[in-house]
Amino acid sequence: MIANGWTLSAAAALTAIWLTLVPRGTRGANWHYIHALLPPLAIALILLLPLGILRDTLTHWLAGGLAALAVIAAAWLLGTLLRNHGMMDVAYPIAPMAIAWTVAARMAPDVSATGWTALGLVSLWGVRLSIQTLRDNHGSEREPYATWRARGGRRWLWWSAFQVHLLQFVTIWIWSLPLAFAVTAPGNSLAIVAGVAIWLAGFALQASADMQLARFRRDPARRGRILDSGAWGFVRQPNYLGEALMWWGYFGCALAHPWGALAIAGPLYVTWFMGFGSAGPFKERHMARTRGAAWDAYCARVPRFFPWPRPQVQES
Repeated sequence: MIANGWTLSAAAALTAIWLTLVPRGTRGANWHYIHALLPPLAIALILLLPLGILRDTLTHWLAGGLAALAVIAAAWLLGTLLRNHGMMDVAYPIAPMAIAWTVAARMAPDVSATGWTALGLVSLWGVRLSIQTLRDNHGSEREPYATWRARGGRRWLWWSAFQVHLLQFVTIWIWSLPLAFAVTAPGNSLAIVAGVAIWLAGFALQASADMQLARFRRDPARRGRILDSGAWGFVRQPNYLGEALMWWGYFGCALAHPWGALAIAGPLYVTWFMGFGSAGPFKERHMARTRGAAWDAYCARVPRFFPWPRPQVQES
């Protein structure tokens, strides 16, 4: 059985190593402390639950996490060999797929229509984003990984496993709670209709934003300028908003599970992370530093993450 004392001991040991190795003065050290503690706490909680559908679902989620950890470990090894930890961005959309399909394999042949729907959605998203990211990241190492490598010095060889890969692994694992509940849902629910509709809106927004940005970057005449049309005139972070919407779509599918409401932790975390916790603020700081007044003018016209309220532009 996946959820047992040995699993808890292994997770606790990895947590102890992680917390011990956090270099003094590490930026965002609290992120490491919190995320290092989450796996053993989650496993302990699973072990305390009575036997039943909730414990079974969370045990499948834990097994999926082990599959995702294998994907992340392979990304770290490849990134180390290539001196390019942008490979983590390629592995990022594959990891939730690994979780969902591992859960499905453990449930076979009892996966419901809700489960197959969630599997199809996450696979479509994962394959598209992984291919796109591989195309963008296969060359030189991109930010912030290049800066972290320069700052890390000799310790980067091993610290990269924690700073880049394990930190994102735990994040992805928590996000994937809705997938575990959706794939193990014993039946169907009308909420899946709303879930699929929300997911499609998010997928369309992210995919169109990515295509518009790729086309913009291919034009040498636009180098150093800011894309402010299409999806990028709707919000400043359309790809991140689309990502958050898709995870809310998975949550809609998860509501077919008797305990599916618990999975709301996943999309709440994704929305906060993308818009306000990490991804969005990093992009805002980078663009403000590199685009200056042009970025300030763009911010005055276009909202950051949520499309409303729209900024009130003063007439000159």
